[in-house]
Amino acid sequence: MKNNGVIKSIQYLRGIAALMVVFFHFRYYLNDINPDVALGDTLFQNGAFGVDLFFIISGFIICYATRYHEERPLLACAMKRFFRIYPLMVISLLIFYLMFRGEGDAVFRSFIPLHADYSEKGPFFGYNMLSPVWTLTYEISFYALFFVGLVMSQRHRKVITLSLILFLFAALQLFLNNGIKISAYTDYDYVGNALIEPVMAILSSPMILEFCYGIALYMICVSLPDISDRTRKIFNPLAIGLILLSAALCFSPLFYGHGPLRWGVPCFLLLLGAIVYERFNGIPSFKWLFFLGNISYSLYLTHILIIKAIRKYDIHFGLDGIAAFVFAVMLSIGIAALAYRLIESRSIQVCRTLLNDLKAGRPQFGAPA
Repeated sequence: MKNNGVIKSIQYLRGIAALMVVFFHFRYYLNDINPDVALGDTLFQNGAFGVDLFFIISGFIICYATRYHEERPLLACAMKRFFRIYPLMVISLLIFYLMFRGEGDAVFRSFIPLHADYSEKGPFFGYNMLSPVWTLTYEISFYALFFVGLVMSQRHRKVITLSLILFLFAALQLFLNNGIKISAYTDYDYVGNALIEPVMAILSSPMILEFCYGIALYMICVSLPDISDRTRKIFNPLAIGLILLSAALCFSPLFYGHGPLRWGVPCFLLLLGAIVYERFNGIPSFKWLFFLGNISYSLYLTHILIIKAIRKYDIHFGLDGIAAFVFAVMLSIGIAALAYRLIESRSIQVCRTLLNDLKAGRPQFGAPA
Protein backbone atom coordinates (compact mmCIF):
# COMPACT_ATOMS: atom_id res chain seq x y z
CA MET A 1 0.00 0.00 0.00
CA LYS A 2 2.90 2.34 0.62
CA ASN A 3 5.95 3.47 -1.25
CA ASN A 4 8.45 5.13 1.08
CA GLY A 5 5.60 6.01 3.42
CA VAL A 6 3.37 7.33 0.61
CA ILE A 7 -0.04 5.87 -0.15
CA LYS A 8 0.04 5.90 -3.92
CA SER A 9 -3.72 6.20 -4.43
CA ILE A 10 -3.79 9.29 -2.21
CA GLN A 11 -0.73 10.74 -3.97
CA TYR A 12 -2.28 10.20 -7.38
CA LEU A 13 -5.72 11.51 -6.47
CA ARG A 14 -4.51 14.72 -4.89
CA GLY A 15 -2.56 15.46 -8.06
CA ILE A 16 -5.67 14.75 -10.13
CA ALA A 17 -7.74 16.92 -7.76
CA ALA A 18 -5.43 19.90 -8.34
CA LEU A 19 -5.47 19.32 -12.09
CA MET A 20 -9.27 19.21 -12.13
CA VAL A 21 -9.40 22.60 -10.42
CA VAL A 22 -6.96 23.98 -13.00
CA PHE A 23 -9.09 22.57 -15.83
CA PHE A 24 -12.15 24.14 -14.21
CA HIS A 25 -10.55 27.59 -14.15
CA PHE A 26 -9.12 27.36 -17.69
CA ARG A 27 -12.24 25.88 -19.27
CA TYR A 28 -13.19 29.22 -20.88
CA TYR A 29 -10.49 28.64 -23.54
CA LEU A 30 -12.38 25.56 -24.68
CA ASN A 31 -15.67 27.46 -24.56
CA ASP A 32 -14.20 29.88 -27.12
CA ILE A 33 -13.97 27.11 -29.73
CA ASN A 34 -17.74 27.13 -30.19
CA PRO A 35 -19.76 29.25 -27.73
CA ASP A 36 -22.93 27.36 -28.65
CA VAL A 37 -21.40 24.06 -27.53
CA ALA A 38 -19.41 25.40 -24.52
CA LEU A 39 -17.00 22.46 -24.61
CA GLY A 40 -15.11 23.66 -21.52
CA ASP A 41 -18.26 23.75 -19.40
CA THR A 42 -19.34 20.37 -20.73
CA LEU A 43 -16.04 18.73 -19.79
CA PHE A 44 -14.88 20.61 -16.69
CA GLN A 45 -17.78 22.50 -15.11
CA ASN A 46 -17.61 19.93 -12.31
CA GLY A 47 -13.83 20.17 -11.98
CA ALA A 48 -14.18 22.14 -8.75
CA PHE A 49 -14.95 18.83 -7.01
CA GLY A 50 -11.17 18.72 -6.53
CA VAL A 51 -11.65 21.00 -3.51
CA ASP A 52 -13.91 18.47 -1.77
CA LEU A 53 -11.48 15.70 -2.65
CA PHE A 54 -8.67 17.75 -1.08
CA PHE A 55 -10.63 18.21 2.15
CA ILE A 56 -11.29 14.50 2.54
CA ILE A 57 -7.67 13.67 1.73
CA SER A 58 -6.55 16.17 4.40
CA GLY A 59 -8.67 14.43 7.03
CA PHE A 60 -7.15 11.09 6.07
CA ILE A 61 -3.55 12.27 5.76
CA ILE A 62 -3.33 14.04 9.11
CA CYS A 63 -4.46 10.85 10.84
CA TYR A 64 -1.98 8.82 8.82
CA ALA A 65 0.87 11.26 9.49
CA THR A 66 0.31 11.08 13.27
CA ARG A 67 -0.11 7.29 13.47
CA TYR A 68 3.09 6.81 15.50
CA HIS A 69 3.37 8.01 19.08
CA GLU A 70 5.88 10.77 19.72
CA GLU A 71 7.10 12.62 22.78
CA ARG A 72 5.97 15.96 21.36
CA PRO A 73 3.18 15.09 18.92
CA LEU A 74 1.55 18.52 18.92
CA LEU A 75 4.80 20.37 18.22
CA ALA A 76 5.76 18.00 15.40
CA CYS A 77 2.31 18.07 13.81
CA ALA A 78 1.93 21.85 14.10
CA MET A 79 5.38 22.52 12.65
CA LYS A 80 4.80 20.18 9.72
CA ARG A 81 1.46 21.80 8.90
CA PHE A 82 2.84 25.33 9.26
CA PHE A 83 5.85 24.76 7.01
CA ARG A 84 3.69 22.84 4.55
CA ILE A 85 1.10 25.60 4.16
CA TYR A 86 2.32 29.05 5.12
CA PRO A 87 5.60 29.72 3.24
CA LEU A 88 4.13 29.02 -0.19
CA MET A 89 0.84 30.70 0.69
CA VAL A 90 2.52 33.89 1.95
CA ILE A 91 4.86 34.13 -1.05
CA SER A 92 1.97 33.51 -3.47
CA LEU A 93 -0.09 36.21 -1.77
CA LEU A 94 2.82 38.65 -1.89
CA ILE A 95 3.35 38.01 -5.60
CA PHE A 96 -0.35 38.41 -6.25
CA TYR A 97 -0.45 41.67 -4.30
CA LEU A 98 2.59 43.11 -6.06
CA MET A 99 1.35 42.13 -9.50
CA PHE A 100 -2.35 42.88 -9.19
CA ARG A 101 -2.76 44.79 -5.92
CA GLY A 102 -5.33 44.23 -3.23
CA GLU A 103 -7.29 46.72 -1.23
CA GLY A 104 -7.30 47.69 2.43
CA ASP A 105 -8.51 45.22 5.01
CA ALA A 106 -8.79 42.39 2.47
CA VAL A 107 -5.00 42.24 2.20
CA PHE A 108 -4.47 41.82 5.94
CA ARG A 109 -7.28 39.25 6.21
CA SER A 110 -5.87 37.28 3.30
CA PHE A 111 -2.57 36.59 5.04
CA ILE A 112 -4.15 35.19 8.23
CA PRO A 113 -5.95 33.74 6.18
CA LEU A 114 -9.58 34.74 6.63
CA HIS A 115 -12.31 34.99 4.03
CA ALA A 116 -12.98 38.41 2.60
CA ASP A 117 -16.54 38.95 3.86
CA TYR A 118 -18.63 36.75 6.15
CA SER A 119 -21.79 38.56 5.15
CA GLU A 120 -21.44 36.86 1.75
CA LYS A 121 -22.91 33.43 1.04
CA GLY A 122 -20.97 30.35 2.10
CA PRO A 123 -18.89 28.38 1.64
CA PHE A 124 -16.75 31.03 -0.09
CA PHE A 125 -17.60 34.06 2.10
CA GLY A 126 -16.23 36.45 -0.50
CA TYR A 127 -13.19 34.22 -1.24
CA ASN A 128 -9.71 35.66 -0.56
CA MET A 129 -7.40 38.13 -2.27
CA LEU A 130 -5.84 35.03 -3.90
CA SER A 131 -9.04 33.13 -4.52
CA PRO A 132 -7.94 29.48 -3.86
CA VAL A 133 -6.84 30.46 -0.34
CA TRP A 134 -10.51 30.40 0.73
CA THR A 135 -10.12 26.64 1.19
CA LEU A 136 -7.02 26.99 3.39
CA THR A 137 -9.11 28.80 5.99
CA TYR A 138 -11.09 25.60 6.43
CA GLU A 139 -7.95 23.47 6.37
CA ILE A 140 -6.25 25.47 9.11
CA SER A 141 -9.42 25.49 11.22
CA PHE A 142 -9.60 21.72 10.92
CA TYR A 143 -5.96 21.40 11.95
CA ALA A 144 -6.65 23.50 15.05
CA LEU A 145 -9.42 21.10 16.07
CA PHE A 146 -7.23 18.11 15.33
CA PHE A 147 -4.50 19.57 17.54
CA VAL A 148 -6.99 19.65 20.41
CA GLY A 149 -7.74 15.96 19.88
CA LEU A 150 -4.03 15.21 19.65
CA VAL A 151 -3.29 16.98 22.94
CA MET A 152 -6.10 15.15 24.71
CA SER A 153 -5.00 11.71 23.47
CA GLN A 154 -2.78 10.72 20.59
CA ARG A 155 -4.22 7.23 20.54
CA HIS A 156 -7.82 8.45 20.45
CA ARG A 157 -7.18 11.63 18.44
CA LYS A 158 -9.39 10.41 15.61
CA VAL A 159 -12.53 9.84 17.66
CA ILE A 160 -11.99 12.97 19.74
CA THR A 161 -11.55 15.20 16.68
CA LEU A 162 -14.49 13.60 14.90
CA SER A 163 -16.72 14.12 17.94
CA LEU A 164 -15.49 17.68 18.45
CA ILE A 165 -16.24 18.69 14.86
CA LEU A 166 -19.70 17.13 14.89
CA PHE A 167 -20.57 18.69 18.24
CA LEU A 168 -19.41 22.19 17.31
CA PHE A 169 -21.10 22.02 13.91
CA ALA A 170 -24.42 20.87 15.36
CA ALA A 171 -24.32 23.31 18.27
CA LEU A 172 -23.51 26.31 16.08
CA GLN A 173 -26.06 25.33 13.46
CA LEU A 174 -28.78 25.07 16.12
CA PHE A 175 -27.72 28.41 17.60
CA LEU A 176 -27.62 30.22 14.26
CA ASN A 177 -30.44 28.55 12.37
CA ASN A 178 -32.68 26.90 14.98
CA GLY A 179 -32.02 23.74 13.00
CA ILE A 180 -29.31 21.98 11.06
CA LYS A 181 -28.65 22.86 7.42
CA ILE A 182 -26.33 20.60 5.44
CA SER A 183 -26.13 22.78 2.32
CA ALA A 184 -22.79 24.58 2.11
CA TYR A 185 -24.44 27.40 0.12
CA THR A 186 -26.21 29.12 2.99
CA ASP A 187 -26.17 32.66 4.31
CA TYR A 188 -24.47 33.39 7.57
CA ASP A 189 -26.58 35.61 9.82
CA TYR A 190 -24.43 36.12 12.91
CA VAL A 191 -22.95 39.60 13.37
CA GLY A 192 -20.77 40.21 16.38
CA ASN A 193 -17.20 40.27 17.57
CA ALA A 194 -14.75 40.43 14.65
CA LEU A 195 -12.73 37.56 16.13
CA ILE A 196 -15.72 35.33 16.89
CA GLU A 197 -17.53 35.87 13.60
CA PRO A 198 -15.05 33.93 11.40
CA VAL A 199 -14.88 31.06 13.88
CA MET A 200 -18.66 30.80 13.99
CA ALA A 201 -18.96 30.91 10.20
CA ILE A 202 -16.27 28.32 9.50
CA LEU A 203 -17.19 25.79 12.17
CA SER A 204 -20.90 26.00 11.33
CA SER A 205 -20.21 25.46 7.61
CA PRO A 206 -21.02 21.95 6.34
CA MET A 207 -17.66 22.04 4.54
CA ILE A 208 -15.98 21.22 7.85
CA LEU A 209 -17.78 17.86 7.85
CA GLU A 210 -15.80 16.71 4.82
CA PHE A 211 -12.72 16.40 7.02
CA CYS A 212 -14.76 13.95 9.09
CA TYR A 213 -15.13 11.86 5.95
CA GLY A 214 -11.36 11.70 5.77
CA ILE A 215 -11.02 10.66 9.42
CA ALA A 216 -13.71 8.00 8.98
CA LEU A 217 -11.96 6.76 5.83
CA TYR A 218 -8.71 6.35 7.73
CA MET A 219 -10.47 4.46 10.54
CA ILE A 220 -12.06 2.13 7.99
CA CYS A 221 -8.82 1.47 6.16
CA VAL A 222 -6.71 0.67 9.23
CA SER A 223 -9.40 -1.78 10.33
CA LEU A 224 -9.40 -3.79 7.09
CA PRO A 225 -8.45 -7.43 7.70
CA ASP A 226 -6.27 -9.53 5.44
CA ILE A 227 -8.25 -11.49 2.88
CA SER A 228 -7.64 -14.69 0.94
CA ASP A 229 -6.88 -14.81 -2.76
CA ARG A 230 -10.32 -16.26 -3.37
CA THR A 231 -12.03 -13.42 -1.55
CA ARG A 232 -9.84 -10.91 -3.37
CA LYS A 233 -11.03 -12.20 -6.75
CA ILE A 234 -14.60 -11.51 -5.69
CA PHE A 235 -13.81 -8.22 -3.98
CA ASN A 236 -11.65 -6.63 -6.68
CA PRO A 237 -14.43 -6.09 -9.25
CA LEU A 238 -16.53 -4.45 -6.54
CA ALA A 239 -13.72 -2.03 -5.65
CA ILE A 240 -13.07 -1.21 -9.31
CA GLY A 241 -16.79 -0.74 -9.89
CA LEU A 242 -16.96 1.64 -6.93
CA ILE A 243 -14.03 3.67 -8.30
CA LEU A 244 -15.60 3.96 -11.75
CA LEU A 245 -19.07 4.77 -10.42
CA SER A 246 -17.89 7.40 -7.95
CA ALA A 247 -15.64 9.02 -10.59
CA ALA A 248 -18.65 9.26 -12.90
CA LEU A 249 -20.79 10.71 -10.11
CA CYS A 250 -18.24 13.49 -9.57
CA PHE A 251 -19.27 14.73 -13.04
CA SER A 252 -22.97 14.05 -12.55
CA PRO A 253 -25.47 16.88 -11.99
CA LEU A 254 -26.94 14.73 -9.22
CA PHE A 255 -24.06 15.68 -6.88
CA TYR A 256 -23.06 19.03 -8.35
CA GLY A 257 -21.67 21.52 -5.84
CA HIS A 258 -19.50 21.70 -2.74
CA GLY A 259 -20.53 20.05 0.49
CA PRO A 260 -20.77 16.71 2.31
CA LEU A 261 -23.98 15.66 0.55
CA ARG A 262 -22.91 16.90 -2.87
CA TRP A 263 -19.41 16.30 -4.25
CA GLY A 264 -18.38 15.04 -0.83
CA VAL A 265 -20.28 11.77 -1.35
CA PRO A 266 -18.69 10.60 -4.63
CA CYS A 267 -15.27 11.91 -3.52
CA PHE A 268 -15.47 9.81 -0.35
CA LEU A 269 -16.49 6.73 -2.33
CA LEU A 270 -13.74 7.33 -4.89
CA LEU A 271 -11.10 7.48 -2.18
CA LEU A 272 -12.56 4.48 -0.39
CA GLY A 273 -12.53 2.36 -3.52
CA ALA A 274 -9.00 3.43 -4.50
CA ILE A 275 -7.45 2.93 -1.06
CA VAL A 276 -9.17 -0.42 -0.48
CA TYR A 277 -8.07 -1.67 -3.90
CA GLU A 278 -4.49 -0.60 -3.19
CA ARG A 279 -4.61 -2.21 0.24
CA PHE A 280 -5.41 -5.63 -1.21
CA ASN A 281 -3.65 -5.50 -4.57
CA GLY A 282 -1.17 -2.68 -4.69
CA ILE A 283 -1.12 -0.31 -7.66
CA PRO A 284 1.60 0.46 -10.21
CA SER A 285 4.03 3.34 -9.81
CA PHE A 286 3.57 6.15 -12.30
CA LYS A 287 6.27 8.81 -12.13
CA TRP A 288 4.11 11.50 -13.71
CA LEU A 289 1.30 10.92 -11.21
CA PHE A 290 3.78 11.01 -8.32
CA PHE A 291 5.13 14.24 -9.73
CA LEU A 292 1.64 15.68 -10.07
CA GLY A 293 0.86 14.69 -6.48
CA ASN A 294 4.06 16.32 -5.26
CA ILE A 295 3.29 19.65 -6.90
CA SER A 296 -0.48 19.54 -6.22
CA TYR A 297 -0.45 22.22 -3.51
CA SER A 298 1.83 24.49 -5.55
CA LEU A 299 -0.31 23.94 -8.64
CA TYR A 300 -3.51 24.68 -6.72
CA LEU A 301 -2.20 27.98 -5.34
CA THR A 302 -0.15 29.36 -8.22
CA HIS A 303 -2.33 28.61 -11.25
CA ILE A 304 -4.49 31.63 -10.41
CA LEU A 305 -1.38 33.80 -10.80
CA ILE A 306 -1.02 32.39 -14.30
CA ILE A 307 -4.66 33.13 -15.13
CA LYS A 308 -4.35 36.72 -13.96
CA ALA A 309 -0.99 37.26 -15.68
CA ILE A 310 -2.22 35.89 -19.01
CA ARG A 311 -5.24 38.19 -18.88
CA LYS A 312 -3.40 41.29 -17.68
CA TYR A 313 -0.37 41.02 -19.95
CA ASP A 314 -2.14 39.26 -22.85
CA ILE A 315 0.31 36.34 -22.85
CA HIS A 316 -1.40 34.25 -25.52
CA PHE A 317 1.19 34.16 -28.35
CA GLY A 318 -1.70 34.16 -30.79
CA LEU A 319 -3.08 30.90 -29.40
CA ASP A 320 -6.73 30.19 -28.83
CA GLY A 321 -9.06 27.27 -28.22
CA ILE A 322 -7.43 23.94 -27.42
CA ALA A 323 -3.91 25.28 -28.06
CA ALA A 324 -4.44 28.12 -25.56
CA PHE A 325 -5.91 25.67 -23.02
CA VAL A 326 -2.93 23.31 -23.32
CA PHE A 327 -0.44 26.20 -23.16
CA ALA A 328 -2.05 27.66 -20.00
CA VAL A 329 -2.20 24.27 -18.28
CA MET A 330 1.39 23.36 -19.14
CA LEU A 331 2.62 26.80 -18.06
CA SER A 332 0.78 26.37 -14.75
CA ILE A 333 2.36 22.94 -14.21
CA GLY A 334 5.81 24.36 -15.02
CA ILE A 335 5.45 27.27 -12.59
CA ALA A 336 4.06 24.90 -9.94
CA ALA A 337 7.05 22.58 -10.36
CA LEU A 338 9.37 25.56 -9.92
CA ALA A 339 7.45 26.74 -6.83
CA TYR A 340 7.59 23.24 -5.38
CA ARG A 341 11.33 22.97 -5.91
CA LEU A 342 12.28 26.47 -4.72
CA ILE A 343 9.74 27.05 -1.95
CA GLU A 344 7.63 24.08 -0.89
CA SER A 345 10.25 21.33 -0.79
CA ARG A 346 12.80 23.62 0.88
CA SER A 347 10.27 24.64 3.52
CA ILE A 348 9.56 20.98 4.23
CA GLN A 349 13.29 20.30 4.52
CA VAL A 350 13.75 23.21 6.95
CA CYS A 351 10.95 21.74 9.05
CA ARG A 352 12.57 18.30 9.07
CA THR A 353 15.89 19.77 10.09
CA LEU A 354 14.33 21.71 12.96
CA LEU A 355 12.40 18.66 14.14
CA ASN A 356 15.49 16.47 14.00
CA ASP A 357 17.37 19.02 16.08
CA LEU A 358 14.53 19.18 18.60
CA LYS A 359 14.18 15.40 18.78
CA ALA A 360 17.87 14.61 18.93
CA GLY A 361 18.24 11.70 21.29
CA ARG A 362 14.45 11.28 21.57
CA PRO A 363 13.41 8.74 18.91
CA GLN A 364 9.83 7.81 18.07
CA PHE A 365 8.31 4.94 19.97
CA GLY A 366 5.11 2.97 19.92
CA ALA A 367 2.98 1.55 17.11
CA PRO A 368 0.43 2.81 14.61
CA ALA A 369 -2.91 3.87 16.04
